Amino acid sequence: MATRTKKFIAPTLRQALEAMRRELGEDALLLATQSGIDSSGQPFAEVVGMATNTSAFPSQTVIHAAGAPSFHSRTPALDKGEPVPLRYFIEGTSRANNDIEKLEQEIHHLSAKLTELTYAVAYRYSNVLPHPYRQLYSMLRDAGFSETHAGHLISSVIEEGKAVTFDGCLDRLRVILSQLLRVRSPFSGAIPPIIAFAGPSGSGKTTTLMKTAIRLQQSYPRSSLQILNADNERMGASDQLRSFASLLKVGFSVIHNTIELQQACTAERHFTLVDLPAPSERTLPLIESVVGCVQDNGGVVFLTIPATSDQNTAQAILEQYHRYSAIRLVLTKLDEAQRLGHILSLLWDRDIPISLLTAGTRLNNDLVEPSIDYLMKSLFGASGNRSLAT
Repeated sequence: MATRTKKFIAPTLRQALEAMRRELGEDALLLATQSGIDSSGQPFAEVVGMATNTSAFPSQTVIHAAGAPSFHSRTPALDKGEPVPLRYFIEGTSRANNDIEKLEQEIHHLSAKLTELTYAVAYRYSNVLPHPYRQLYSMLRDAGFSETHAGHLISSVIEEGKAVTFDGCLDRLRVILSQLLRVRSPFSGAIPPIIAFAGPSGSGKTTTLMKTAIRLQQSYPRSSLQILNADNERMGASDQLRSFASLLKVGFSVIHNTIELQQACTAERHFTLVDLPAPSERTLPLIESVVGCVQDNGGVVFLTIPATSDQNTAQAILEQYHRYSAIRLVLTKLDEAQRLGHILSLLWDRDIPISLLTAGTRLNNDLVEPSIDYLMKSLFGASGNRSLAT
């Protein structure tokens, strides 16, 4: 088998592939691709192809031997489609100067300009802010904060006075976030007698309930605890919690309405944890009645939202429970989240406190009491840690 390889450069990947097939044939193998911006600021695509010569066993011979019907091979219409400027062919040959190619050059230049403008709109303050505010603004945008919220945070940092270093900006940002975000740990001070866990299916509410039960039992070994399951929609939910309660040696009951909840809460128990069903048209009346009962009895509702949720999903979850004053937030799956700013900005807009963070599925170790320092690390990673270490 004879082989040869060749490199082709064109404005677009499709043009480069067409040039490769025109030169090396329809059976050419694509070995590598690359794209970028050349020295004149124009986009290009580069492909490396290999031609093969398999004359010993032509494909049609194999088809006839197998008894399959033959089809005419498709011949590409090389005279149609977008013309490839000559200067993009093999290793930068000179380009023909005609009106069509000039128009193509202008189109590619405008495309590059549009990309630049798109970035400038998303990070428009990056070009006008002095260092280190420019660096902090870009980090806030990369962390998921909208242009409005990132601009508010930057203006608040600037209002505090001139910061000479980037670490100084991070320190001021930490103070500002601590004023905007309410953090209320459930394990410090008086613990609510009833804690209900709400949230969409798959958000980690049942897992968070089990983690909370273990933490309460470890922190208050002399206190009694019971687990109530109101999630009668999910298959196996009661069996899972019943087995868990048995291992933990705590009380367990299934409830279907607020009357059964009231009866269960009259028992001599220090803490009651309630697992609510996922919100739906069928379960919403039960959720509303249980949440109202929990609120009337001095309890709180932990609303679980995965940190991996996009802004629209997180906003829709919050909208379902925003009217209840006893709502506190649990951010789950923090270890899987790429960005967090869009959710934190929703919380400070609605003044919803954060009570718990979860960063995994291990019941004993992955329940985190929230703090501004921990959220800073989650937002900025190593850059945030550098300032926190000082």
